[in-house]
Amino acid sequence: MRWDGLFDDLEARWADLGWRQSEAEAAELTRAEWMALTLADRLRGERGRPVRLHLAWGEALDGVLHAVGEDWAGLHLSGGGSAVVPLPGVAAVEAGLHRAVTAPTGPATGLGAVLRGIARERVPVVVTGTRGATLVEGTVDRVGRDHLDVSRHPRDEARRAAAVRGRLVVPFTALGVVRTASRLA
Repeated sequence: MRWDGLFDDLEARWADLGWRQSEAEAAELTRAEWMALTLADRLRGERGRPVRLHLAWGEALDGVLHAVGEDWAGLHLSGGGSAVVPLPGVAAVEAGLHRAVTAPTGPATGLGAVLRGIARERVPVVVTGTRGATLVEGTVDRVGRDHLDVSRHPRDEARRAAAVRGRLVVPFTALGVVRTASRLA
C-alpha cells in the first residue's frame, strides 16, 4: 500500500515538472514573438480605435487611428481633419495596444505613397517639423523618394498662381506631422 502512495507522489511530481517545463517553453516562445513585432504591427491592431500619440517635441495628437503604413500612422483628429505622423517622431502611444496585433495584409505602404495621395487630392496641409515648429502651409505638389515639395500659400486659400508665395522642399527626415483640414479617406 505504501508503494502505491509513493508511486502516486512520483507521478504527480513528474506531471508538475512537465507542466512547468511547458509553461517555460511557452513563455520563451511568447518573448520571441514579441521581439519580432514592430510599432506598426502593434498600431495596426488599433485601427478604428481612439489613440493619443505623444510626439517627440511634447505635443500630443488625439484621434481615431485610421491607417498604418510601414513607417507612418494616419489619424482622424478629434478636433477635425487628419494627420499623417512618421513613426520615428512618435515618443509614446496611449491606447489599448495589448489588445491585438495585426501583421500587414500586403506590402506595407511607405510614407511617400501616402504623401503622394495627399498631393493627388490637392488638399491644403500644414507641415510641422520634428521639433514642433510649423515649416510650411500650402499644397503638396510633388513627392520624391525622400522629400516633398510644398507650394507655400495660406491654408484657407486655394492653390492658385497668385496665392503661391514660393515653394519649400522638405526631406522626410524633417517631417513631424502633415495635417490636413479635411479627413483623408
